[in-house]
Amino acid sequence: MSQDEIQLFSNISGDPLLNIKAVSQSTGIEPVTLRAWERRYGVPSPARSEQGYRLYSERDIAILRWLKARVDAGVTIMRAVALLYSQEPQVGLSPVSSPAVSESAGTSFESMAASLIEAGHRFDTQQVQQVMTHAFALFSVEEVCTHLILPVLELIGDQWEAGDTSLQVEHFITGLIRQQLLAIGASLPLPSRPGRVIAGCAPGDWHEMGALILTLFLRRRGFEVVYLGQAVGLDRLEEAFDAVQPDVIVLSASTIETVPHLPQAASIVAESGRHAWFTFGGTVFPHAPGLSDRVPGVYIGDTLIDAARRIDDLLTGQWQPVANVVWTQSEPIARAYESIKNLPMAALDDLAQLLLDADPDLTPVEANDIVRQAVMELTAALKFELPELLNAPTGLLGHPLGCFGVSIDRLSDMFSPYLSPSVLAALEPYLTCI
Repeated sequence: MSQDEIQLFSNISGDPLLNIKAVSQSTGIEPVTLRAWERRYGVPSPARSEQGYRLYSERDIAILRWLKARVDAGVTIMRAVALLYSQEPQVGLSPVSSPAVSESAGTSFESMAASLIEAGHRFDTQQVQQVMTHAFALFSVEEVCTHLILPVLELIGDQWEAGDTSLQVEHFITGLIRQQLLAIGASLPLPSRPGRVIAGCAPGDWHEMGALILTLFLRRRGFEVVYLGQAVGLDRLEEAFDAVQPDVIVLSASTIETVPHLPQAASIVAESGRHAWFTFGGTVFPHAPGLSDRVPGVYIGDTLIDAARRIDDLLTGQWQPVANVVWTQSEPIARAYESIKNLPMAALDDLAQLLLDADPDLTPVEANDIVRQAVMELTAALKFELPELLNAPTGLLGHPLGCFGVSIDRLSDMFSPYLSPSVLAALEPYLTCI
């Protein structure tokens, strides 16, 4: 059977266009490996230019990505090639690789995202796994994570926020994606490059997918990464730092209220006496201009691809940035910050009652949750002296109290028994936003 007859890839162009360097960059397979696979197994079988150079097609790239996904999953290359030509690539693997599933899932990220979300709403474990395996067969890990997984997680989060899906669906899809990423990470070879990284989520931050994907990207680049997971406590971070002696620590913050924990983590690194880069990132920063400049350490960029590249450059010495120093609040804001941090319970109860008076549809539990969220976000904005933080998109921020009919005058009146006039004056630009 010729390569052209492999049904799984028959709808992909076979026009010879790309040289071996471009194919290597696209697939993550070294040129020496490409030549060895061609010599030993006849896959792929690229055309040749008049000068004798190999010219690969889009179909060749798809086949190579499929083979690499099998090898990364622990299948020998000999067995992977046999599966490819058997027309039964599902044997011993996920059934996604069969032509029928390929047709239903599609070959574009948009069609695969739609299939994945539709399967998630049906709690169809097999189909979700099939779509993901199909995607990893056609594209690199970095491409699938960037163009499929992250958009799907964002979309399902938006659906939950809008009430169009349940929290159970969100957890179901996220859990299966997490399993797939951990399986890929477990199949990777031992670290091949010098440099150790500790990665995890900021204290109090339970949204781990960004940190987990970044860990996978760095491991695929050959670095040793110790992944600490969700909501890394400061004591746990200090213990890991002493044991691992990393060259880079990276923490992710995905919500505004968890960002204020980053300076505390940075201080652990600074006080250790050992040179290590403290770096940070997360979904909150691209939506909050100026925030990354006020967190001590090194910001690693708005995307996970940027983050992986910058940490690579740090570890190899190609990038020597000037780290941010600890942000110092002005005296009025410092007083306001301490006052809000130490609000008495009676003040929080009064705020919740304001909400209940303004919106009778709320329950006391809902009102208390909204108040708690609003106060944490207000504290974060004061910490970095950035009232504009409170204008971040919903998803990174709770609903403003004004959405429930609470006016700035009523807020000021409510706070007046608990805060001094000078603190209220400093708070005014912030109260208009919460």
